[in-house]
Amino acid sequence: MAEDNKFDIAIIGGGPAGLSAALTGRIRNKNIAVFEHLDFSEKLQKAHKVDNYLGLPEVSGKGLMQHFTGHVLAHGPKLVKEKVMNVFPGDNMFTLLTPQTTYEAKAVIFATGVVSTLLFEGERELLGRGVSYCATCDGRMFEGKDVAVISYTEEGENETVFLSELCRNVYFLPQYKGDFTKMRAPIKVLSAKPKAIVGDGQVEKLVTDKEEIKLHGVFIMRQSDPVENLLPGLELEGEVIKVNRDMSTSIPGVFAAGDCTGKPWQIAKATGEGLVAVLSAITYIDKIDLA
Repeated sequence: MAEDNKFDIAIIGGGPAGLSAALTGRIRNKNIAVFEHLDFSEKLQKAHKVDNYLGLPEVSGKGLMQHFTGHVLAHGPKLVKEKVMNVFPGDNMFTLLTPQTTYEAKAVIFATGVVSTLLFEGERELLGRGVSYCATCDGRMFEGKDVAVISYTEEGENETVFLSELCRNVYFLPQYKGDFTKMRAPIKVLSAKPKAIVGDGQVEKLVTDKEEIKLHGVFIMRQSDPVENLLPGLELEGEVIKVNRDMSTSIPGVFAAGDCTGKPWQIAKATGEGLVAVLSAITYIDKIDLA
């Protein structure tokens, strides 16, 4: 693997928690990668005014995020504009897979925001059997077949267009408001709420609140995938990642910070947890380096 793809700490998520972790990690002279495939906490940027972040009164959410990103990126972490699909533990090293390439890190910090573990009925059982989270990765398996794309982000639109070049029919189910006039055949835009994915060992149909669609594959595009799918075996507490006071998780070398660890969903809490998580990660990797 290229040395450029190896890091001390990989941070998944570029919101306040992830950026806080990246800043302190760089100040402590660690090789840091920030995986942020969207636009740095779209949720925060939509806030009209933030008036409870110490020292920055009445700042807009977008303005606050500009302060954060400008400060952090000036310290030179590696910004990776790719979505992490899987994390695999190894011998004192973690492998992170994206649709484009493979990376390695000695420690990982999850800062993925509010993570929904509420999967569609049948999603878990049919994952890898017609259910996918990456069209770039798995699209060619469905060449000449019928698929659906359930998308919660605009990123899913590009994935849908790509699938339309391969598949016979592509049903696009956006779960957000937008202008979808650019979608052309064989894409069919449906205004429907997905309910269940059905199949006997393989995807056979998608059930929505309006109809049942026979197909061969379902691609689900969320802002962040459930962590149980990113890193199997990571212990949850309800719908959030279970952490200790040092922000460590049930897997050695894996830490979490911010909204993905639970309420309160506040910026100050996120930045504080990001600081604690990266200091704990540094302590962890310094120990394994000395072993």
